[in-house]
Amino acid sequence: MSPSRGLPFARTLLSHQQFFRYQSTSTFQPLSRSRIPVQVYISKSRNPYLNLSLEHHLFQSTPPETTTLLIYTNSPSIILGRNQNPWVEVNHPAIPSAFSPPLIVRRRSGGGTVFHDLGNVNYSVAMPTSAFCRDKHAEMVVRALRRLGVARAVVNKRHDIVLLPDGMEEVGETRLNREVAGTRKVSGSAYKLTTRRSYHHGTMLLESRLEDVRGYLRSAAREWMKARGVDSVRSMVGNVQLEEGKFVSAVVEEFGRMYVGQEGVEVLKDTMASGMDGMDEAAGVGICWVGEEAGEIEEVQKGIAELTSLEWIYGQTPQFTFSVPAPKANDEPIPPLPQSKDLLLRGVTTPPVAQPPKGSELEITANKGIIQSASAPVENLIGKRFDGGIIADELNANGKSPLGKWVESVLGRTPWGEEKKNIDP
Repeated sequence: MSPSRGLPFARTLLSHQQFFRYQSTSTFQPLSRSRIPVQVYISKSRNPYLNLSLEHHLFQSTPPETTTLLIYTNSPSIILGRNQNPWVEVNHPAIPSAFSPPLIVRRRSGGGTVFHDLGNVNYSVAMPTSAFCRDKHAEMVVRALRRLGVARAVVNKRHDIVLLPDGMEEVGETRLNREVAGTRKVSGSAYKLTTRRSYHHGTMLLESRLEDVRGYLRSAAREWMKARGVDSVRSMVGNVQLEEGKFVSAVVEEFGRMYVGQEGVEVLKDTMASGMDGMDEAAGVGICWVGEEAGEIEEVQKGIAELTSLEWIYGQTPQFTFSVPAPKANDEPIPPLPQSKDLLLRGVTTPPVAQPPKGSELEITANKGIIQSASAPVENLIGKRFDGGIIADELNANGKSPLGKWVESVLGRTPWGEEKKNIDP
């Protein structure tokens, strides 16, 4: 393999460094360390590694009795759940061809994989565990949407925010306890619970590039994988078609109504309008705009280092087996993968998923991204990193180039494989 192959994708994992232009911190430290019961943070950064590390830092460091709201928007990125498999969730072969390759991030909470871009706003609410409820803050966001005219927004039985289908009568309640056909998901949720504090974070599709969501979040290798990790639940998605600023303001105000009453809401509205930080101890509320300077905080720096490490992104993958024939083998044609708009604009189309060469047999089991067992002719890969490029190269070297070409076409080459470390099983 030439030295440059796979590097466009590798650069996407390192380009987080371009986000950092440190400034001095403002009221962030005083507010986060204070006993002000209701705290709002709005991140101006578009760096997913920083924003998720900031979320974790606030969760760990704010006083346990406080309730905090963090709102942030990320540059294009694929956000895996804590216990998910990137080879099952991500269309790796498509990423090197992208004009603006998305970053791959493994978050610290559970749940499924989501795609973030500049048309998708994320909210995170941390609270005492005694006050935790899975739907409480999803319903808060629904009320904010309805104030902005999105009358068909509702929380479904899976705790997602969906839009009811056109033609269906509007409902008064913010949560439905029955299944409704034809809904479109606009917000998914994930949670983290500990003894003292818990958080709920969710997405909101405002004006996201849905073609990219579908194009990047469908693995070509899924049919040949048997994994122990958590699979994402596929849903029809849609945008609510709102401006980011209006949505953020509406959510902040609704958060204020829940926790500090009208006086606190007025404080938040005035502070939001000014674009300045502010703390009002009498009203029991504070708000802080956070920029790249948050990366100066030692705990945030440590979080970024962890999230950007290949050992975290790929080396935390639960055990899985890649096998040919597929675990549920059949001769039915495989549906084509969705096309990413980013790739289509460059004239790149995602080819249909091909079946492996007839008569091919291969079985590889990996745990934490390291191959634990492998059938002939790739048994020499035991102890090495699982990667489409590594497997393809070994097959090619053993006279199995048609199978090697197919393996690379469905698994792709990843930065995890580029390092080619030998690790004892």
